[in-house]
Amino acid sequence: MDSISLINNLSDLPTPVALIAKTGECLTSNQASKDLMHKLGLEDCSHLLPGDLLQRLLENHPIETGAYEDILYSNAESYRWQVIATEPDCYLVQGFNQTDREQYRAILENSVDGVYKTSRDGQLMYANQALADTFGYSNASHMMDAIQYLARDMYTSDADRNEFLHRLDQSGEVRGMELQMRRIDGSLIWIRLNGRALKNERNLTEFIVGTVHDITAHKSAESALITAEDKYRGIFENSTTGLHQSTLDGRYMNVNPALARILGYNSPEECIELIQHIGKQVYVRPHEWLKAMKRLRKEGFFTLNEVEIYTRTGIKRWVAVSDHLVPATDTMPEHIEGSVVDVTDQKRSQERIQHLAHFDNLTTLPNRVSFHNELGNLVADVDEGDLSSIALIVLDLDNFKDINDTQGHITGDMLLIKTAHRLQDFFGHRAQIFRLGGDEFAITLSNVADRGLIGSQLRELIALLSEPVEFGNSEIRCTVSAGIALYPEAKDVIQEGDVQQQLFRYADLALYRSKGAGRDCYTFFAIEMQLEVLKEQKVEKELNTALLNNELCLYYQPLLKSDTKALIGAEVLIRWQHPERGLVPPFEFIPIAEKTGLISRVDDWVLLQAAQQLRSWLDMGISIPSLSVNISAHRLNQRDFAEYVHKVIRQTGIPPQTLCIEITEENMITNLENVRNTLNLLRQYGVKVALDDFGTGYSSLSYLKELPVDKLKIDRSFVMDMHQDPQDRAIIRTIIELGHGLGLWVNAEGVENEVQIRMLRELGVDEFQGFFFSRPLPLAEFAEHYLISHESSPA
Repeated sequence: MDSISLINNLSDLPTPVALIAKTGECLTSNQASKDLMHKLGLEDCSHLLPGDLLQRLLENHPIETGAYEDILYSNAESYRWQVIATEPDCYLVQGFNQTDREQYRAILENSVDGVYKTSRDGQLMYANQALADTFGYSNASHMMDAIQYLARDMYTSDADRNEFLHRLDQSGEVRGMELQMRRIDGSLIWIRLNGRALKNERNLTEFIVGTVHDITAHKSAESALITAEDKYRGIFENSTTGLHQSTLDGRYMNVNPALARILGYNSPEECIELIQHIGKQVYVRPHEWLKAMKRLRKEGFFTLNEVEIYTRTGIKRWVAVSDHLVPATDTMPEHIEGSVVDVTDQKRSQERIQHLAHFDNLTTLPNRVSFHNELGNLVADVDEGDLSSIALIVLDLDNFKDINDTQGHITGDMLLIKTAHRLQDFFGHRAQIFRLGGDEFAITLSNVADRGLIGSQLRELIALLSEPVEFGNSEIRCTVSAGIALYPEAKDVIQEGDVQQQLFRYADLALYRSKGAGRDCYTFFAIEMQLEVLKEQKVEKELNTALLNNELCLYYQPLLKSDTKALIGAEVLIRWQHPERGLVPPFEFIPIAEKTGLISRVDDWVLLQAAQQLRSWLDMGISIPSLSVNISAHRLNQRDFAEYVHKVIRQTGIPPQTLCIEITEENMITNLENVRNTLNLLRQYGVKVALDDFGTGYSSLSYLKELPVDKLKIDRSFVMDMHQDPQDRAIIRTIIELGHGLGLWVNAEGVENEVQIRMLRELGVDEFQGFFFSRPLPLAEFAEHYLISHESSPA
């Protein structure tokens, strides 16, 4: 056979085949080659060949059959081109997609159906694991070694084998041939056999490839159904599951009473008579019925397909449908048998769960999850031109926490519900309203960008929301603050990344400007504000880098015993040695770290560095009673904090009493119970706890007796003017008496002159700290002044 005839015979191959003249010209190619040329934008099939292989053709170098070269195309697909036949003036080459080879192998090996390749005379040449499993062999290799001759070893009838080969020779393929075959243990199974003939140059079947599907269970069920129809008629009639037989064109042939009830009919006979087409009359979405019919014809069955249906009265219900296709018999045409289970209650439960996930349970407004999803959609609509603009308004209730604390959470919840109703009544369908959590709400207005109009509406809204709310015999009045960001107006200052998150951040920044301006007002995000946002982003990024590059450092401020001025410890304070800006004070980066969540990493770094420094001093024979480390509210309220402290102590081997954790009253506002548990753990580990800035909070006396605290630190604001202000002296005296009464050590911060020292000693303070003695010092200076030339004294 010449090469032209050969390529024609290979024209239906899925792999590209081409006939290339020794001059490099493409003489002809099959459809797969043309498809590949089209995909790659090539005009001649010779351009598909690797350069080295084509060059050898052009230079008339002898090329043997089987020679190959690989090529990587511009679309990242890798092909191997192999010479499969030679003629005096041309070569027949075939391409194999190397990229897909592993995928094809994985598909074959993991197919749930058995896959095989045999010779026509019955030698098994390939089997996948599913085929081995079907016939009871441990693995595919075992099966191929064991099967010598298919007709003898597996077929139960020579007639079946002969019919299979005859159909292959006639049409080139066999689809869905059902027959029995023998397993390794001699038992018989029913299979559905598919095969395709691979023919040689004489158009004779040489090899066979195909699939095998075990239908034994299906056959058994089918047989049992036929033979036991009368026996199970009672089950059919009395089942609570809807059962039916129906035609492929959409008519019921038989239904049981349960299905009639599900569909709202008085009897099965009425149901069969009145429903002329299942897809059009029963299915809410008729195209789903069409898809189900296509799937049935293709696969023969499907299970648990949930669809929405109409009852006879037009009420919608959800059902789970399972159907299988029953082949025609002598007494019955091909038909569908299936079951219908009413799952309306379960579906509504699922919808309720979805509602809870996307809506606020208290106000019934869409929640934060819905807000971020919807804001993303709105931003996309503006970018695509479907909307001209959006206005994002973020507002919260001023001093809501005070209302919760003084009036109780029930009153707070009622105020939130009333606020939600007022927002809905005010905006109606003109806006989407969300509750983000706590006392924070968000509103989105579409196609509104006029600041004057928005401002007018917000003034009216703020006045409305500030009106008193009656609760029983009392009234609650609560003002609101708002921040607004407009899109696409803000697009120019939005950095690359999550647009809706940055837009929300801009509105939030504007809200905080309103809070800072005295509350009860609104603020638009302005372009000038971008500097603050960008600064925060820059500091956040640089602070991340600083943590990685060890740019942070510790300064030490001595703590001195009041009667002897002997060193009894030091408070460690963080500084940032910026490579360009020099020493950065903490007030420039700590608030941003707290806002972005980086503060936890900063706290952990400081704690570890302080412990390592204590270890270093101990190794040098230098004893310092303790180092105090400030911990943020964010880190203290994390459940793993106490365990992290314990881990640091174990790693460094320091005595736990040499470590003191300083916290403020702010640390306890969020979750007092959680803080109490954390401090109790720290006490168990032997770590000291100091309450910083004492006297500036609102609830010190109520929780001080409940918490395991070792030291009170009087806030510097009382110490600063104590020599001039009798009230400050009275507050300090009260704090000292309270602390000593509870067995606590009392520290005075911000000591700056001799008068303060004398008065604090007279009042009985235990410990001094302040600029009069020393500013915070870098490590070397602190060691030189307080550890080398001075001896420390125990507290």
